[in-house]
Parts: sequence; structure tokens; C-alpha cells
Amino acid sequence: MRVLVTILVAGSCALPWAGAASAKSTVQLHCSKTKCTYTEEIGPSGTKSYQGYCDGTGNTKVTYDNSHFDCHKAKGLTCTVPTFFGNIQHPVWSCTCTNWNATHEAHPDIDLWCPEPS
Repeated sequence: MRVLVTILVAGSCALPWAGAASAKSTVQLHCSKTKCTYTEEIGPSGTKSYQGYCDGTGNTKVTYDNSHFDCHKAKGLTCTVPTFFGNIQHPVWSCTCTNWNATHEAHPDIDLWCPEPS
């Protein structure tokens, strides 16, 4: 067993892309107001996906037309165009940002607008 663990540890250290693959994560951002602003952090050469949920809307259904999601770019950072998934039980906005800088972290600002509660 000890030999297997040594092989796995040594093997993962030898693969330069092993760390980058595990750096991708999804951050869930919940908003119970009409607008929420978040400042996030992405480490060097990191990628994160963001999902924005509107909570506290009462009987108002969250739709593409009454909500909005902005993933603001920062220096050395690119973000995908936000996508709305409304055909699920809890509609969600989503985008993915990548920090292309290998030595510095990036701090994207993300805005989520939600409909007024009914």
C-alpha cells in the first residue's frame, strides 16, 4: 500500500497539468436582494465557474428578461458570456473566468440582478 501511495504522489508531481486540472471549481453566488455584487479571487493560471442564483423572489419567477448577470473582466482575465439556464427548478446564471497570469491572482467583479419579490 505504501508503494502505491508513493507511486501516485510521484506520478502526480511529474505531471505539470495535474495542478491546473484541480484548480477549476464552481462558486455558487446567492442573491436575496435586487442587486448583489461580489468580488472573487482566482489564483495564478486558475479557472473558476460562477453560478448566480436569485433567492427571496417570492412568487416571481426568475427569467432571462427580469434578471441579469455580469462577469467583469480584470487585467489578465477573460470571462465567458453569461448563460441563463431557466428550464430547471431553480434558474441559474453561469459564466467561467480564467486568469492567464502565471504569477498573480485576479479579482473579477460579478454583478447579479434579481427581480423584485412578489
